[in-house]
Amino acid sequence: MEETEEVTSSSTEWITVSDPKQAGWLFSQDLLHSNRDSNSLFLSVDVRQDKEEQDRTLVTFYKTDNVRWTSPLRCKLQGDVATGSGVDRHMMSTVMFKLRSGFHINLGSAAIAKVFEGEPDHLIPSVSAELLENNMFTVAGRMIGHSFLHRGPSLSGLSPAIIHILFGGSMETAPVTIRDCPDLDIRDTVKMLDGDNELKEFDAIHQLCLSCGLPAPNATNRKLLSEQLLLHAVIERTRRQTNQFQKGLKETGLWPLLSHRRDVIPILFPRESEAQVTPQLFLDCIIWPSCITVVFESYKIEDDGESDVMDVRRVSGYLKTFIEEVSQKLPCCSTRHNFAD
Repeated sequence: MEETEEVTSSSTEWITVSDPKQAGWLFSQDLLHSNRDSNSLFLSVDVRQDKEEQDRTLVTFYKTDNVRWTSPLRCKLQGDVATGSGVDRHMMSTVMFKLRSGFHINLGSAAIAKVFEGEPDHLIPSVSAELLENNMFTVAGRMIGHSFLHRGPSLSGLSPAIIHILFGGSMETAPVTIRDCPDLDIRDTVKMLDGDNELKEFDAIHQLCLSCGLPAPNATNRKLLSEQLLLHAVIERTRRQTNQFQKGLKETGLWPLLSHRRDVIPILFPRESEAQVTPQLFLDCIIWPSCITVVFESYKIEDDGESDVMDVRRVSGYLKTFIEEVSQKLPCCSTRHNFAD
């Protein structure tokens, strides 16, 4: 069953509560509770596999159509001793980290598929045709909505102009800036057109304008052309991607919340400086060994057998659990966006 904007929660307290964080928490909890009897979703990743296989597992899970994303979620890390709610938090954090940094999946143009591109706080959907054809922006919407429902991290750094379009704003009022354009050649052209200096490489600029359906530049239209080129590069070229993105987000059942409580949108898409500091950020910086020598006080494990490898994995699992569960209670790791507070 496809979940779209028709999905609603049975309670309306989230509409009237003043705190947007609380509104998001109430809506999510009520939505999950109302679907508690649905068939559970199972997300299982084998940590013994390489990054490509793990990333493919995540993408395959979220590419599945006709899924009730508000159903109970059960996560499992094969090859890891961790169990319980910590695994669910770890999985949501991993999904969002991969969405931000890129998936180790070759879709024809690069070894790592980056769904969003650009600089912090000005990320826009990639214009890669392969990503669009593989519905990766629908996947992104599902991941973001699913993480929100399960108190995971948000996607930080998205361009305000893309957020504006995503939630129904017009292109004419989109707050586009030159920093939203990841294409440096287009940036340089926009800067030249916006200035008063003589245009260099006029033929190249003319060809670029023609490819965007715009007239040739002249002394009277160059400033207008610079604005139109920027809108084309940031908004028009990513229109289909944004539509896919919106579709995936709607399928998670969050659209009624985001439509009625616009103040929740900055929580779902925070600026880079407001992003959550999660345990996963620390875990992703640690290189977990498969074969090492471990020393704890006077007890020493020499990794020369299968049992020793299991000991190493067990110790690594304990450390991961400690970082994930204990850090949830530390002030430095809790933010305004942690619904568990």
